[in-house]
Amino acid sequence: MDNIWLSWEVHRRNRAICQTLGWPLFEVISDNQRLLRYLISSIKTIIILIREKPKIVVAQNPSIVLATLITSMKHVFHYKAIIDAHNSGIFPMEGQNRLLMMISRHLQKQADLTIVTNDQLMHEVVSNGGRAFVMPDSIPETPSTSQCALKGRINIAYICSYNIDEPYRQVFEAARLIPPDVFIYTTGKYQGKIDSTMVPANVKLLGFVSESEFWSILSTADFIMDLTLREGCLVCGAYEGVALKKPLILSDTKALRHHFSKGCVYVQPTAESIAAGINHIIGNRQSYQSDIIDLKVDLINKWQDTAHDFFYVINSL
Repeated sequence: MDNIWLSWEVHRRNRAICQTLGWPLFEVISDNQRLLRYLISSIKTIIILIREKPKIVVAQNPSIVLATLITSMKHVFHYKAIIDAHNSGIFPMEGQNRLLMMISRHLQKQADLTIVTNDQLMHEVVSNGGRAFVMPDSIPETPSTSQCALKGRINIAYICSYNIDEPYRQVFEAARLIPPDVFIYTTGKYQGKIDSTMVPANVKLLGFVSESEFWSILSTADFIMDLTLREGCLVCGAYEGVALKKPLILSDTKALRHHFSKGCVYVQPTAESIAAGINHIIGNRQSYQSDIIDLKVDLINKWQDTAHDFFYVINSL
């Protein structure tokens, strides 16, 4: 097999890109404890390399262990190693761990190509001595799903993982500043991370939801919100919102403004700014709805151009 894509987790980006490119995706999943998981996943990955005999291998980073394995084995199995580096692949642990940052920079030098999602990350890779290619996520296919019952006059689906780069506490404070019949339905496992009794009545904590439930909530909501404190991060929820033609509430970062350039309200990570953004998009819903439809067409066309350029680059390897 000429080209394969490897991941040690299930991630929508991998599936959407491989489906669009027509590449086989190998998801090596293990539920064991960390060290045993690394060992088992490494063995399974090497077996795939032996069996498939690929010429090009793309590996997702994170996992930094997978990326290290693929770059270190490329001369053994005679393939070109490409790393698909998410934001946390370039800046593991938010860039606060010196050892992991050294490994990340080394991987960027060792890889034949590092795929990133935006220009900011591309400049980081190049400055570290690597070769970079910008490939945002493709717009995912939306599954057929039924509408679900949501309580608000206006309903916002807030995609949240309760990670340190997400201003979820400010979102909950913002809910107190908007009309009480505007409901914020929040995905993500919250148990042990926040006190659910402290959130206002118009915030509904959903916890972990299944894939079908997730898409049902998104397709029923009026707007989709996905926020990050990372400057160079293109959040997955924005792609999902575009796929569903739902106007978006996003963080006011250069990367998000550049890629999701219309049909979106951009907010600062403060309760006041988030509340103002929500009120604004509600008051101008028709305009944002029209713009998000245009944005979907634009991004699909741009991604086709990106895919064409990507094939040209890998052929040159």
